[in-house]
Amino acid sequence: MEITRATPADLLQTVDRLTLAFAHDPITGFLLQDGPAYRERLARFFSLLMRARIALGMPVLVARDGADIHGMVMGNFPSPPAWPDDIAHEWEDFERAVPGMADRLAIYEGLAAQFAPAAPHYYLGVIGVDPAKHGHGIGMRLIKMFCDLSAADGLSHGVYLETGEPSNVRFYERAGFVEAGRGTMGSATLWCMYLPHARDEG
Repeated sequence: MEITRATPADLLQTVDRLTLAFAHDPITGFLLQDGPAYRERLARFFSLLMRARIALGMPVLVARDGADIHGMVMGNFPSPPAWPDDIAHEWEDFERAVPGMADRLAIYEGLAAQFAPAAPHYYLGVIGVDPAKHGHGIGMRLIKMFCDLSAADGLSHGVYLETGEPSNVRFYERAGFVEAGRGTMGSATLWCMYLPHARDEG
């Protein structure tokens, strides 16, 4: 298994794996609303996020075994630039097509910002592994590689993320993250977690 930077050619396969990984995720379920066409909304959501981040040179990593992609992680570096206009316009169209999404996104972003560290940091926005490949250590390798990128960036003091899955809290704790705070979005709980780099501990 090799972990590499994602390219536009990886988009379709990676998004397919993410739609499987997030089929029952509380955060995307809250934002995009479970029900008819949820999988299609999920695919468009991840496609837009991945395309924007690749275009801006942000951290987008995939775990691949030959031609097969089994997982991915992506996020932002400190002070990310604005999205390219064409993708930003597509995102606006997407928000308008999902009733109430903009309002739910504001709730989510407000809660996440409440517990985000003040120091510049990397934001780990998405990590997902094909459910058929769970238990092989792929997720831990992806998160370690993402955290290593952050640690190598002199502007970053750590990595911040959120999760809505209680079982994921234990996974992130094993990777060194600690809870920074939590809140609720509808019926879901949002755990906000932070991993400070060694140079900032103590």
